[in-house]
Amino acid sequence: MHVKRSMPAAVLATLLALGGLAGAVKAVEAKVNVHHRLEVETGAKSVKVRVLIENRGDQSVWIPREIALGDDLSAPRFNLRTPGEEVAYTGRMVKRAAPGPADYLEVKPQTTHLNTIDITEAYAFKPGQHSYEIRYAGPWLSSLGKLDAASIKSSPAIPVKFSFTQR
Repeated sequence: MHVKRSMPAAVLATLLALGGLAGAVKAVEAKVNVHHRLEVETGAKSVKVRVLIENRGDQSVWIPREIALGDDLSAPRFNLRTPGEEVAYTGRMVKRAAPGPADYLEVKPQTTHLNTIDITEAYAFKPGQHSYEIRYAGPWLSSLGKLDAASIKSSPAIPVKFSFTQR
């Protein structure tokens, strides 16, 4: 007995096969999922920012070493505001070449990295008690092989509000 297949059935079979192939290709792709979170601790004379970087993905990512390991800043890494105006960065400014591989720290898959940075002397906090909001763009790289602006991704942290009394 001879069975004659219709053209639509053959097309359907081909589409299903291609769909399965596409699904297999997607399964091989690594999941990249990076989250940044800020916490602010204010004391009698200081403002400390804890930066938490969570790599929830399947491959390593690289984050700026200054944020990952530094305890002070060499440029305005955070956006700090009071209601209605930006707070000026008054910290040290280090002139340097474009970042290279040594300027990034690896964060392995399924890990969290934490660092605390004292920003008290880096920004022009107003005398007296004021409310502030801090933001961080959360830059990171998925590979150190290409260090141009197009390869930098970001996962901005949710802005954090805090108050501080500068004496």
